[in-house]
Amino acid sequence: MEMTTKQERKIFTITEYDREQEYLSRRHREGWKLTSVTGYGMYHFEQCEPEDVVYQLDYNIEGNINHEEYTKMFEDCGWEYITTYVGYAYFRKPVANMKEEEEIFFDDSSKLEMMQRIFKGRMIPMFIVFFLYLFWHITG
Repeated sequence: MEMTTKQERKIFTITEYDREQEYLSRRHREGWKLTSVTGYGMYHFEQCEPEDVVYQLDYNIEGNINHEEYTKMFEDCGWEYITTYVGYAYFRKPVANMKEEEEIFFDDSSKLEMMQRIFKGRMIPMFIVFFLYLFWHITG
């Protein structure tokens, strides 16, 4: 009996979203499309026809709050919304549906804005926890 779904555990740091996107695109070319991402980097795939597909990630907590209009904006540009995991929204688009190389970011400034959102949403809280931990050990 042939397997139609599978799971793989992969860990990518918050700044390795390019590597993660390439990993997902490679899996799709191999006939495994992403269906979800769950705790501790568990990627869930479903068997599909191998296809050259671009995967893109966006880190946007506010987009997750206004989920419907946020995903509609990308879907209007031909990007399929897949899932959200720890603040990242996952999108994909077949290369055959692109006029040229496309990204969900229209320019360098929108990509920089995502990096700033990552820093504010993920790095600052980690620094606060780290410094509180240090303070607790020094004073304790």
